[in-house]
Amino acid sequence: MSDLTNIDLVTPLQLLVSKEVKMAVMPGADGDLGIMVKHTPLMTLLRRGFVKLYDDGNNLIEEIAVDGGVAEVNEKNITILCERAETINAANKQIIEEKIKTCEKQINDNDDTISSSAKKESEFLTFVLNKIN
Repeated sequence: MSDLTNIDLVTPLQLLVSKEVKMAVMPGADGDLGIMVKHTPLMTLLRRGFVKLYDDGNNLIEEIAVDGGVAEVNEKNITILCERAETINAANKQIIEEKIKTCEKQINDNDDTISSSAKKESEFLTFVLNKIN
């Protein structure tokens, strides 16, 4: 039997991550959660933070910033649903900076819905950029 658990991280726009990992550490609403295969089933809210994925050698293989969300865990799978998520990777820095510029233009929009959404997106992307730097 495999000692790996499958993790799927989903946003409204894409399936950002789908892979097998030894352990995932998630920013739970009440503190960080380390999840491995055969974990007790649970559902929890997530706060803004970082999902860290580890391989079977306990090496950090991927880090993803999430802007809150919900996680469902069972013995073999982890599913994370979140509004916003970005992979922490130096190669993404320019893309993140361009997204921030686009959001800053939209913040001054006359439509409050667009303005509010752009402000939230900009705050999250700045959070991600600070981690990359």
